[in-house]
Amino acid sequence: MANAALPNQFEIGVVGLDPCGRKLARALAGRRLSVAAYDRNSANIQVLREETPGIPIHIAASLTQLMGLLRQVRTVVVSGSDPAGDLFSDLLEQLEAGDLLIDAWNCHFKDCDRRARRLAERNIRHLGMGVIGGGEDGSGGPVLMIGGHRETYHSVLPLLESMASIEDGEPCVSHLGPAATGHFVKMIHDGIEYGVMQLVLETSELLKRLLVLDDDELREIAGVWLIGALKGCPCDDSARWTTQAARELEVPSPTIAAAVGMRTLSELENRNDFATTLSRQPLGQFGDDTGSILDELRGALRAAILITYAQGMAVLAAGSECHGFGIDLAEVIRLWKACRKLRAALLEEMASAIRATPHLPNLLDDDDLSEKVMEQQECLRHAVWRAGRLQTPVPALMASLDYLDSYRGAWLPVNLIQVHA
Repeated sequence: MANAALPNQFEIGVVGLDPCGRKLARALAGRRLSVAAYDRNSANIQVLREETPGIPIHIAASLTQLMGLLRQVRTVVVSGSDPAGDLFSDLLEQLEAGDLLIDAWNCHFKDCDRRARRLAERNIRHLGMGVIGGGEDGSGGPVLMIGGHRETYHSVLPLLESMASIEDGEPCVSHLGPAATGHFVKMIHDGIEYGVMQLVLETSELLKRLLVLDDDELREIAGVWLIGALKGCPCDDSARWTTQAARELEVPSPTIAAAVGMRTLSELENRNDFATTLSRQPLGQFGDDTGSILDELRGALRAAILITYAQGMAVLAAGSECHGFGIDLAEVIRLWKACRKLRAALLEEMASAIRATPHLPNLLDDDDLSEKVMEQQECLRHAVWRAGRLQTPVPALMASLDYLDSYRGAWLPVNLIQVHA
């Protein structure tokens, strides 16, 4: 990494060297752009030095020094988190009219919108950028979901493309709407993935208990369809924000909510010694053969994952309409495919359904997708039944099944409340 630097020498600055910020800095420097970086946390700087020994990224000693190193008009990419807003306030003092702040903070989409408004008052350009890892393990580079003025987007499109991963010969970057849109789409993506992760964990636990497997045996039997889906852990905050947005929009997302709830329960583990004593855990093996159990749980997981995507996409569509984002849902799925290759075929089927019916109320209203779910519904029902026999909690699988039955039902018990009212 460079040690000495002259004023106005660098093309772009990166502030915040969390895993996302480091990924962006490496991507920029790897495209032969001159990059200066800064982080208030020295540990993050040290990690960057260890990860990129041969890539010339200059480390600035302070935010003021970093800003002085950048060429006019300055472009700064900001990552990490800033809950108190101190870093944003410091940047606001340093930025000038015409400068560009690319906002990749891990934040609620409404915070991104507030920052965009404050910067606009100073004639400072802004793009909100939701970032998810490209490739199943994040090694393929990031996928960039951009919000902001379209003119600003096109003025720096070559720079954005230099950061993005490449899929099928195309950069994985797209302008999706106003400033907060990219962060909103990232939030929903992470919420869906949080639900999927919980489904995988529940299916994994069921498989272990049904066949009495240890972890090594589970990996050998399940293979990539189960274990591989756990690569790339989504953000806890994003999942919680997704459930909050769903409640505000009055769009049910029970699988994602169940996953968030289970994370809260898992934090009580040390207080539940009595409940988790070995003598209280049901063990044993049903008479079913291994192949049948594997087929059943694969089918259950496939159905539950599609149901979870249906919930998340419904929240995304409702949010797009409520907030005036105008999101192209098929384009969103195109971007998501680049970082979810294990589900690429499923995502392509979703994109086809949306292209055929742009205002599809719910993915389960598409004939082909609903047929795929119904083909596997008995697997899902039987998996939930097995969990009950084994006294194994599977709230996300149960929530997925309940969502399916509730969506299919023309009449629900809650209608009694409405009739009474």
